[in-house]
Amino acid sequence: MDTHKIALIADIVSSKKLNQRRTTQDILSRLLTSINERFKNTIASNLTITLGDEFQGIVDSMETALLIIDWLTLKLQLETKKETGEEVTLRWGIGIGRLSTPIKNRKISIGTDGPAYWHAREAIDTVHQYNDYGQLNERLKTSTLEDDFYNSVIRLQNVLRSDWTTSQKETAFAILDTCGYAEFTNQTVKAALNQYLNQSFSEQTVSKRIISTHIKQYTQSRRLLAEKIEEGRRAYDH
Repeated sequence: MDTHKIALIADIVSSKKLNQRRTTQDILSRLLTSINERFKNTIASNLTITLGDEFQGIVDSMETALLIIDWLTLKLQLETKKETGEEVTLRWGIGIGRLSTPIKNRKISIGTDGPAYWHAREAIDTVHQYNDYGQLNERLKTSTLEDDFYNSVIRLQNVLRSDWTTSQKETAFAILDTCGYAEFTNQTVKAALNQYLNQSFSEQTVSKRIISTHIKQYTQSRRLLAEKIEEGRRAYDH
């Protein structure tokens, strides 16, 4: 309980304006079940819907936090566009700090409080107020002097991610789903795309998709950012 935890709070952007809000909520619920199972070894308290369009949770590592954000953001956009015709996106607040109450039930993130959640709430409120013309979807709050630097990197990453077309999002998701932020080869991407989209891609097409998404640069940047933030988190724990 003395360590600095990583809290996530997220909500659906412009949820009340959606034509198929209930269907979107059902898709989100389904994806949260998948993510909680997928990352069960690095989630301290499951991502839990607290309101119809908002959810929260506690994770054990910054890399897990960023991967969850990428995985859920892209998958929700792709699934909602396919099922409802509307591409729905998420807004995220990441907070690092202590918990003033212990995690009593790992399966549900309700009843836990403290600076980690307060920071996450402040971060997501800032995204509400300042979303960089719709290009900024996440923000980090840690109570350290490094916050401005961390968020400048996140801002650039968000600009890159927000520019992806549907096919580029499919490519990025297939890679993240298969490799996370690890290094990958063209053959790995080809296999991932073949499996995810159930169709065969040529070497040339795969190469073009990797180049057009800048996914190698994106995943490396996310991994290095996570490592840098973890260094600061461990320093505060000792």
